[in-house]
Amino acid sequence: MVRHSVFIVWARFNRRAELLAQRFGASLHYVYHGRKGHPSQAPMRYLVQAWRTWSLLRRERPDLVFVQNPPIFAVLVVSIYSRCYGAQYVIDSHTGAFRSSKWRWSVGLHHLLSRGALTTVVHNESQGRLVERWGCSYAVVGFTGGEYPRGEPYPLSEKFNVAVICGFEADEPLDIVFEAAGLLTGVCFYITGDARRINRHLLRKMPGNIRLTGHLSYERYVGLLRGVGAVIDLVDDEHTLLMGGFEAVALGIPLIVSDWPLLRDYFSRGTIYVPNTAEGVCDGIRRVQQEGIALRQDVLLLKKLLHGEWIRKAGELQRLLRENMQET
Repeated sequence: MVRHSVFIVWARFNRRAELLAQRFGASLHYVYHGRKGHPSQAPMRYLVQAWRTWSLLRRERPDLVFVQNPPIFAVLVVSIYSRCYGAQYVIDSHTGAFRSSKWRWSVGLHHLLSRGALTTVVHNESQGRLVERWGCSYAVVGFTGGEYPRGEPYPLSEKFNVAVICGFEADEPLDIVFEAAGLLTGVCFYITGDARRINRHLLRKMPGNIRLTGHLSYERYVGLLRGVGAVIDLVDDEHTLLMGGFEAVALGIPLIVSDWPLLRDYFSRGTIYVPNTAEGVCDGIRRVQQEGIALRQDVLLLKKLLHGEWIRKAGELQRLLRENMQET
C-alpha cells in the first residue's frame, strides 16, 4: 500500500507531470537550477539538482517516486534513493529519452534503470515495444486529461491569430513558420517559449507579423491559446507526441500539426495535417480560416474520445502499479 508518493521533475514547469501527479495523488516537485540552453552550465546544474533531489527525498521519505525522463540523471538519483530506503519508482519517459541526439547515449542506462522500476510510462506503442524488448514493464499514456484554468486574457491583434507552440528545440522547424508568416501578412503568429534561445540568424529574418511571447505564466499561456483561431505544433520527428496539441484539444481550439502517422492517429478530428513546408503551413491556416466552425465542433468530439482513452489508460496504469507493488 502506498502511503506517500512524489513526482520529481527537473524542469521549471511541465503540464503532463502536473496532470499525472493529480491523477495518482503524488505531490509534485520541480527541481531546477540555472538556465536551460547553456551546455557549459549543464554539469553544475545537474549536480545541484541531484543534491536538491536527494535532500528532498530524504526529507519527504516517499515509498513511491514518479520521475520524469529526460534527464536520465534524475532517474539515477531516484533509483539510488529507492535502493537505499526501500522505495519504488516509476519512470515517465518522454520521446527525447529514446530519440533525441542529446540523450541517445543514455539509452543503455535507461534500460538498466527501467529494470529496477515498477514500470516505465511511455507516450506511444513504438516506445512501449522497445521497453518490452528490454524485458521491462511499460504502460502507454499519451493524452493526459484534467481541468484547465480560464487563463489570463492575452492582447491579440485584429488579424487572424495563431499560436505556434515552440521550445526552440532542434526538432522544431521554426524556419518554415517564419517563411509562412512572410507569405501570410494578414495573419499574426504568436510564437511561445523562451525567445532567448532562438537562432540569431533566424531572428534577423523575422517578419513583422510574428510576435515572440517569451516565457509566459501558465495562466497567460492558456489565455493566449483560448484567444487564437488555431494552434500550430510542428515537429520533424515522426515519433514525437505533442503536449501543445493535447492542450489545444483540451481547450477546444483547432489544431495544425505535422503530417506524421502517429499524429494522425492521436489527433484524428478537428486537426489539419500539413507537410513541414511554408506552403503547407499556409494552406493549413487557410483551411482553418474557411472551416473554423466545423473544426471547433470536431475538436470537441476528439476531446471526448481522448478523455475516455485517458480514463482507461490511467486505470490500467493504476492496476499495474498495484499489482507490481504487491509482488515486491
